Amino acid sequence: MSENELETAPLQKSAQVLFAEHLQSRQINADRALAVVLALQWAFAIGCAVWISPYTWIGSQQLVHVHVWSSIVGGGLLTVFPMFLAIYFPGQRMTRMIMAIAQMQFSALLIHLMGGRIESHFHIFGSLAFLAFYKDPWVFLPAVSVISLDHLVRSLFWPESVFGVFSPSPLRALEHAGWILFETTFLILGVRQNRRSLWELAKLQSSLTQQRDLLEERVRSRTSEIEQQRHIQDTILQRIPAAVFWRDINGTFLGCNEIFSEFVGLKSPQDIIGKRMNDIIPSNDQTHNRLSSFCDSPDENVELVNIEETLQNYAGESRTVLAGATSLHDHQNNCFGTLGSFLDVTDLKHAESRGKSLANLIQESPNELYIFDAETLRLVEANRGFLRSVGLERDELPGCSPQDFLQGISNHELRQRITVAMADPSGRCAFNSAHVRKDGTAFPVHVDIHRSTFETRPVFVAFATDLSDTQAMERQLAQAQKLESMGQLAAGIAHEINTPMQCVSGNVEFLTMSYERLFQFTDGLFELLKNPSLNATDAQSQLKSLTKQHRYDVLREQTPDAIEEASQAVMRVIEIVRAMKSMSHPGRQEMNDTDVNTLIQQATIISRNRYKYVAELELDLSHDLPSIPAFGAELSQVFINLIVNAADAIAERKAKEPDLEGKIRVTTVHHDNQVEIRVSDNGTGMSADVRSKVFNQFFTTKEVGKGTGMGLSLTYNIVSSKHNGTVCVESELNVGSSFIVTLPMDSSQSTTEDFNAERPDTCRVPALT
Repeated sequence: MSENELETAPLQKSAQVLFAEHLQSRQINADRALAVVLALQWAFAIGCAVWISPYTWIGSQQLVHVHVWSSIVGGGLLTVFPMFLAIYFPGQRMTRMIMAIAQMQFSALLIHLMGGRIESHFHIFGSLAFLAFYKDPWVFLPAVSVISLDHLVRSLFWPESVFGVFSPSPLRALEHAGWILFETTFLILGVRQNRRSLWELAKLQSSLTQQRDLLEERVRSRTSEIEQQRHIQDTILQRIPAAVFWRDINGTFLGCNEIFSEFVGLKSPQDIIGKRMNDIIPSNDQTHNRLSSFCDSPDENVELVNIEETLQNYAGESRTVLAGATSLHDHQNNCFGTLGSFLDVTDLKHAESRGKSLANLIQESPNELYIFDAETLRLVEANRGFLRSVGLERDELPGCSPQDFLQGISNHELRQRITVAMADPSGRCAFNSAHVRKDGTAFPVHVDIHRSTFETRPVFVAFATDLSDTQAMERQLAQAQKLESMGQLAAGIAHEINTPMQCVSGNVEFLTMSYERLFQFTDGLFELLKNPSLNATDAQSQLKSLTKQHRYDVLREQTPDAIEEASQAVMRVIEIVRAMKSMSHPGRQEMNDTDVNTLIQQATIISRNRYKYVAELELDLSHDLPSIPAFGAELSQVFINLIVNAADAIAERKAKEPDLEGKIRVTTVHHDNQVEIRVSDNGTGMSADVRSKVFNQFFTTKEVGKGTGMGLSLTYNIVSSKHNGTVCVESELNVGSSFIVTLPMDSSQSTTEDFNAERPDTCRVPALT
């Protein structure tokens, strides 16, 4: 709302309120004053009655004159009720009207008591004038009506009571009424004039009040703005990350902010007022610098800006600050002090130095780091390790992009990989690839890419790790793990070989004894045939004796069995040796068509001594299982690890439940261009926490010395990295576990999507590289 509207719209209403308040205040005062007048008139009427005609005579009998009783009773009626209204209902129109009637009736009573004397009629005009104090023209209506009617009635019936004569002129009452109307007219005009003046006064007061309110509102608004500005300035002063102080021309501190007070060791900024520099910092500890010199002797024409200084705080620590100062001037441009400030950049300088050191470390790091633009995929920056590895010069970076040195990955494929990876909460894109050097040679790397900002533009930062040594170590580790497994199984394998070899040895001894007896038996036959003197009866008798002597019938019956047993034992040893050779073979660089069922059977042979005492092993192998491209030796290692783990889990549970019948079941099945191998047991099972870590390197639940934690991690790596397959575990605590290996029929086929879709309640761990 504009100021004009403020001055016009509420002004009329405010003036009306003030006018009504002033008018009612005057009317209340008039009610109270007239009440006092009524009381005095009552007393005066009684006095007049007592003084003028207190008694009357009827014959010789003296009585109190009726005027006395009329003054007491009539005056009381005209006084008590109006006074009650004036006390309890002051300022109301009813009170004014009744007071006016009572006053005019008192005039009639006094005129009657004075015998109609002409002087008593002046009381009427005085009463009318008194009624003008009400500032209400309507109050004259009942007053004039009552007194006029009174004069008219009494002039007709008791003329001596009003005019003091017995036969007045009939027009005399009208004459009196005319004079009353004459005065009343002027009194009404005066009342209207007074009300008009009172209205103008109310308007003036309302205007003044409004102007005062507007002025006070402006003052409050301006004061609020000043306070707000002061609060903002104080907040800025206290929250600005710099120490600020100001001193007078003599070097006395006028104030400071909290940072400066903390720097010099004061409890609050107010404690510095009135102090000098040597009051807060001992003179022998003060540092002489340009900031202190300027503030001690300000130069009106010089202003310090971003001066690097070394200051000592209250603890005596040297701090590097970025300082500034200027002289303060009043409205007449007279210098009255100085304003100084400094920003502690000690930590910033250390961070800058540390940043430079870290930048140098990154530049000199043998690991590869390169940065490429998020939009164009052009290289922006790279460290020396990357430049050395790929054989590039720094001035060649702007013309290169990742597809120039990432083997088999175009920029489009790289962008797709990054887009998919960045949608993941981790926001990283990691994969194995190969970097191609400028001379065309390649080496394996692990690339880890994340989003960042470089010089205000979005970029991708790639960390590349050369995997040449790592992969060689992995191959060695895998071979070592094989040998470790063979070492752990060596005693069992030796026992497995010893049993058939003992059978072979026993049968060889029996055959040795048998062929000696057979030779003796044949020698006896030759001697018998050479004797021509023997008849048929004697020859037959000697033959029976010879047969019985050399137990020919037993030899004939047992010798073939011994040969068969020895042959089977030898075949058993050959199977064990063949399985050991297949498992310990370092493997070829290329995949070969591999019979998975054969590898599983060989694995059961090698690991038989680990499970035969704790469980029965059941093979449910698909007869129509096709061959798949695979590394046979590595898969043998996988199956041995799974069978041995199953046996160990059953043995651990069997230690707590001796009556447990351990069962290991190995199944193979072919579906959807995949081969699935499942190794199930009824061992201890795994909790959710153990299941989530089971494929991590060096994680094991076995006691120290009984497991290295490498078996399942290598199993996972062999299946996922080398065969593009999956391995997962389904397990329930104290029920058992099932390890499911899924291998693709095509070496380039991935089973990850199908694996995730078909087995949501499984545990998968990122492939180890």
